Formats: sequence, structure tokens, C-alpha cells
Amino acid sequence: MERRSAGLPATAAGVAGWSALPGDLLDQISGYLSTDADHLHVRQVCAHWRAYTHPLTAPRPWIIALGSPPAPAGDAPHHSAWLPRRLHHHQRKKVEMGAPPAGLPYCRGASRGWLALADDARSPNRLVLWDPASGAEVPLPCLSSVAQIFLSGDPLGSADWMAVASQRLGKWATKSFFWRPGDTAWSSLYEHPTAGVVSVAFHGGRVFYMDWRRVIAAYDLNLGAPHRPPAKAGVSYFGCQVNRLCRCERLIHHAREALVVSCNGELLLVVLRSGTPSRRGGRPLPPPWRVSPACSSFAEVYRLDWMPEGRPEVGERVMDLGEHSLFLGLSESFALSAKECPAIRRNHIYCLARNWHYSRDRQHKLSDWAFIFDLGSDTLKGIPYPEELRDEEPNWWACSWLCLRSPLLKKQQQ
Repeated sequence: MERRSAGLPATAAGVAGWSALPGDLLDQISGYLSTDADHLHVRQVCAHWRAYTHPLTAPRPWIIALGSPPAPAGDAPHHSAWLPRRLHHHQRKKVEMGAPPAGLPYCRGASRGWLALADDARSPNRLVLWDPASGAEVPLPCLSSVAQIFLSGDPLGSADWMAVASQRLGKWATKSFFWRPGDTAWSSLYEHPTAGVVSVAFHGGRVFYMDWRRVIAAYDLNLGAPHRPPAKAGVSYFGCQVNRLCRCERLIHHAREALVVSCNGELLLVVLRSGTPSRRGGRPLPPPWRVSPACSSFAEVYRLDWMPEGRPEVGERVMDLGEHSLFLGLSESFALSAKECPAIRRNHIYCLARNWHYSRDRQHKLSDWAFIFDLGSDTLKGIPYPEELRDEEPNWWACSWLCLRSPLLKKQQQ
């Protein structure tokens, strides 16, 4: 007696059966795919699957989260990557970046699609740049107590590039260093320690960084001139200019933070506003208060000019970034084009939650670990903290945005 299978047989008819899956089911399944490799393989099944599967896009920004306290066991990574997709459904996907170099659990920055990895948090014996897309590694000289590493260009796509590092000195102070391919050690960028660096941008052959006191410094990198070290282009206190940007007659909307970012050939200043205004020369207002239309509820963007005498000058306010959007990390920020990255929305600011930490006390839990601000409509949406991380050890907090140089392939994730 011939035995019939209740499932789809592994024959041509069976293949036809799989290809007849309802389109809405395929669309729902594709919403759970977390890697470009999965999208690629699903779309290769047949034309029907391809029609109802979200198209493969250019690399999408990931959130890099760090563990706190930084005490991983063995080679367990101190970092994880998350893809914030379908925000209206509050779905976030943890993504696997393949096998990073062994014995390097500590992440010391995400820049230009690369991760800076170290074997020890305080006194590393190995410090490596790693590209998750290609698996390429670039060894760096060791630097004690390195906090973050930033890149002026892509090591695989730029003929002249430089790495800039911040070294932690005590609880608040940092010192800046630079390194170029071929150098045997890091060199001091600025001899005197500064307060913790909160913003770094590379623009027009210069590096700009601002500390938490809003002292901004600029250095000519002298790229293409290996025998010429970076030259100081100016150091200036910038806090007064930032505070004067609020032009309301009776209220002051305090600047919570100021950041610099390079976007489409321009250097921009992003001011994040505090939600509570105060009277000019007086105390904070009791709620409810009325927000003046002269100030955004969350962020404002201005052009930033660097004057010949070595000081910054705030230009006109920018209300439309064109096809670009800004991604603000805890130190380095960058801009992406919505034409090149269809998954993002144009004229938006994607901002990680700043100066926040996650508490295991459920009464004081972190509700959002990133925000999306629409410059056009002046509206703000949150990316909630992943519930699946709340019970994990160590605790995790969003640190950087990472946009890969190219989509990951299946073989790179094994």
C-alpha cells in the first residue's frame, strides 16, 4: 500500500507547494529576518517569495551596546549589536556579526563600519580594528586606558587615514592621541588633558572634538603628509554661544548637550534641548509650561563655521537636511543618505539616549535607549529598551551607531 505523507513532499510538486505560501505570511516572516544574508537566501527561492519579501537594502545602522559592569567571563564579548527595525511594532533584533578575533572581548569604539577591540580594559596587550563585513583586521599599537578610537577614513577604502584615540585619565579627564599607518606608537595630539570628550567629527581635513565643558578644539590632520604631525587650528570655549541660541523673550530652553557632525559637505552643530524651560534670570517654571515655537522640543541644527582666528561661529539654523539624516552616538556622530540606505528616513535625527544608565530596579527602568526626531514635523519617537536585556548579566547600554561597509554574507556569520 502506498503511504502518503501529510507534509509537502520533497519533489517538484512539493517545491510548487512551498512557492504557493500566502503572500501575507511571507511578508510577516520577512519581518523577523535579522540579517541581509537571510533576506538574500529567502529571495532566491522563487519569484513569488521574492515578490513578498522585503528587498535587500544597503547596510543599515546598528546599535552597539556595551555591558556594564565591564567584566566579561573569558572571551565573552563585552558588546552586542542590535538592529532597530519596525519601530512601530517595537521589535528589535539582535544580530550576529560573525566571529570577531579571539580574545578581544572589549569594544573601544565603532567608526566607519569598524569596531576597535581590545583584550583588556585598562592595560591591553592587543588592540585591533575589525571589519565585521570582510573580516579584515588592522593591528594598532597598544594604549593604556583607551576609552574610544575614531577613524578619519575607511582603512580599506582610503589612501590616507588616521586614527584618533581618547585615553581616560581618572574619572573625568581624557587625553587625545593620533596614529597613522606605519607609526610604531601613538603620538600626543594635545599635550594637556581635557574633560571627557562628548563629540568628535572629521570634516575638511580636520578633526573637531568637544568636551563636556563645551570647549571645542580643531586640528589640521595633514593627511597625505606623513612627516607632518597634526597642527592645532584653534581651541575655544563654546558654551556661551550655545546658551545664546535660545532667543525666547521670557524663557530659556537649556542646552542639554551640543554635538558636532559632518553632513553633505557641511559642518553642523546639533543642540539637544532640555525638556524643562526656566525664566530668564529666575527659577525653573512649574509645569505645565508653554514651549516657545522658537525652540524645538528636542533638537536644533545649525551650520558651524570655523573662523580664521581659530574660533567657531554659529551660522543659520538648518531645518531640512535634504536626503540625509544624522546619527548621534555618545561621542562620534555621522550622516547617512536615505537614497543609499533606504531603511532610514530622510531629514531625521537618530539619537542614542544620552547620560542615562539602566537600573535593574523596575521602578526606575530605562524606557528608551534611542530616539528618532523628525526635523520637519518636530515630532519625537522612542526606540524602547529591549525587554530581553533587562534580566541579563551584565547590564547593557547603547553606546554607538555602526553602519557596515557592506552587507554581511552567510559565510561571514558562521
